[in-house]
Amino acid sequence: MKLKVTVIAFAIVILSCFATLLLRHQFLLSHKSAASLSIQQIQAAVQKAGGDKVLQQEAAKAIAGAGSPDVTNFPTISRMASLVGGTIVDVVPNGGDGVGVPAHVLIRRGSHFDYQFIYIFGTGSVPPTNNLKIELISGTIYFRNTAQSGKGIPASP
Repeated sequence: MKLKVTVIAFAIVILSCFATLLLRHQFLLSHKSAASLSIQQIQAAVQKAGGDKVLQQEAAKAIAGAGSPDVTNFPTISRMASLVGGTIVDVVPNGGDGVGVPAHVLIRRGSHFDYQFIYIFGTGSVPPTNNLKIELISGTIYFRNTAQSGKGIPASP
């Protein structure tokens, strides 16, 4: 009797694992990731939003007023986020995001599986040049791609 219960329990565990794998596989097949932006596309968005200098000045104001409840109260940064199809996450303090960079405004786009981050630093504040996790876009604007499918930024279509 004990052997029969053990075999049934083992069969239930195996079937549950198999069902979980099938559901996970089905979800991953149906997941459509956001198209990655190229450096050129982000540079074009920077120019359409108002340019490096204006974004840099607004980022400096946002960083100076960190803790303010409305990070979206900066029209150029908001426009930049809109142009790249992202959202303004927050004003991140020095080293607060785990990639070892100074305070910045962070824009995130994509989904959980393929986030792209755009960092906008204020006047006189840029990350160390040896930081391999982020790439320079222009001025004080940097980029990080966390997509699992590959490293770096794909070329423009």
